[in-house]
Amino acid sequence: MIAVEKKLSRETSLADRFQQLRDEWKEQSQYLSNTTQIAMLRPYQQVIGMGPAVVPLILEELRREPDLWFWALESITNEQPVPSEAVGHVESSASAWLEWGRRKGLIP
Repeated sequence: MIAVEKKLSRETSLADRFQQLRDEWKEQSQYLSNTTQIAMLRPYQQVIGMGPAVVPLILEELRREPDLWFWALESITNEQPVPSEAVGHVESSASAWLEWGRRKGLIP
């Protein structure tokens, strides 16, 4: 029972931390148009530093609101499922990552 509670607590705190960093990143990036600058913001880099455990949360965020999470996903997973013709298109890139997440069993 205690192990389950600790796991749930870790998952909750991971989700809380991701949401906090996501909100900070969105606030700091709202007036930027350069994707490199956007991806280099400290909150975004901290999300990457959270490692593979955060990937399902990023995918759920992409499903909820497509945004520039692709650099983070590629950095964490070392994969790039977006076809070359979709690169640069947020909706198409999000769809490719969501399909990847479903194939990997990370999201329903």
